[in-house]
Amino acid sequence: MNTTGLAERDVHLRNQRLETERLGTDKILPLVLRLSLPSMIGLVVSSLYSFVDRVFIGRYIGETGLAAMSAALPFTTLIFAFTILIGRGCAVVYSLSLGRGDYDEAGKVFSQGITLYLLASFIIVFFGEFYLRPLLTVFGADSSSMNCAAEYMRVILLGTPFAMLTTHNHLIRAEGASGYSMLTQATGAVLNIILDWCFIHYFRWGMSGAAWATVFSQFISVVMVLWFFKRRSVIDFRIKDLMLRWGIIRNVFYNGATPFLFNIVATLTWTVQNNMIHRYTRDSGYSVDTVMAAFGVVMTIRHIILTPLLGISMGMQPLIGYNHGARKYSRVQRIFLASVGIACLFVLLPYAVSMVFAENVIGFFGAEGEVLKLGVYTMRRYLLLVPIGCLCILFSHYFQGTGQPGKALFLTSVRQIIFAFPFMIALPYFFGLNGIIFAFPVSEVASMFFGLFMMVAEYRHLKNLQREELTGLGVPVPKVSR
Repeated sequence: MNTTGLAERDVHLRNQRLETERLGTDKILPLVLRLSLPSMIGLVVSSLYSFVDRVFIGRYIGETGLAAMSAALPFTTLIFAFTILIGRGCAVVYSLSLGRGDYDEAGKVFSQGITLYLLASFIIVFFGEFYLRPLLTVFGADSSSMNCAAEYMRVILLGTPFAMLTTHNHLIRAEGASGYSMLTQATGAVLNIILDWCFIHYFRWGMSGAAWATVFSQFISVVMVLWFFKRRSVIDFRIKDLMLRWGIIRNVFYNGATPFLFNIVATLTWTVQNNMIHRYTRDSGYSVDTVMAAFGVVMTIRHIILTPLLGISMGMQPLIGYNHGARKYSRVQRIFLASVGIACLFVLLPYAVSMVFAENVIGFFGAEGEVLKLGVYTMRRYLLLVPIGCLCILFSHYFQGTGQPGKALFLTSVRQIIFAFPFMIALPYFFGLNGIIFAFPVSEVASMFFGLFMMVAEYRHLKNLQREELTGLGVPVPKVSR
């Protein structure tokens, strides 16, 4: 690179670092909105992957295809669990490194993430393809939906490296470039819609068409993510940093353990739910495929409702991580409260639309007859208390963002293992299919109260840290071990 090129790069890096440092100085509400809205919009558009797949499958394949997607859901969630273990763990360590001004360490975190994604992808593809049908059987596929589920998952598995590498856009958001992060997600999602129409409607490729549309779209998103780190990032990529560094890997896994556990338990929860459906459907008057299809549509709608919350949480997390790393504890509290207020506004709108126009929403997926009737009944009960349960997700993201993954892990464990599993297993025994439907809202409310108790204690701790900083005692913030 010539002298002019080096000077231009230095100016760009200086400007990008100044932009990153604004995370600790700008007004809180505009800053939260500036980082959260692009994340939220990007996730809403990104959620169109599963949403559009189900719409096309429901309309062109029907009840069996929707049931197959429900059986594939635990499998795709399992893959996502390992993706988020690396991606979210890297994002937390990356944010804390930027907050300390350690750009060399941040560059190493980026490179280690690449290595871990590739290793994990190889293992998942190898074992997933080899044990595909036995795993789908465990996840709830039966003889009528097995072929459709296997056709879909065989292609999705091949695209695992691209699905994983797209998650490095969390690091783009950590640098304050949420707009570009959103663009990487939006581009892939819009392309997925176009390809779904081409592959399913025009070429009639069926389940594999939906899968190929997803894989190719994610590949384009990966190209965009890697371009950012080559041309615009504050860090430098070095080949030697791809070699495994156990200190960084330990920190990544430690900080990514909470969302990893959350998704692992979600995989188990949906597996148990699918098996409970198989066990208790015979007394409900519906076929297994009808119930699986109805629940699959409801789970997709739940994901859409929660998407704004996840976007706000992802926008909040680097803000809290940066300011916690900079010991600005009062600012951390204000950021969290602002995020809670914004989340309430953005979650209630899709929730209200889903409750009021339930029949139209379910029918949009091509559901009709018994699937439509059961879907409306299930959604208005299964999602009844979602706005209350949302708070627990924000609590968990707060602990993760402040470098306290142990607390986030504990909260997630209590939420999923102590509350969700017992209700999921016990209530159907007494109430049949209704027990499966009501297990989720009951466990969400119980989890919210437990999380609220933890956050009250955390706020007292922040007040103490702030007081000690002001009096000059200089008690350090919890650091991520090296």
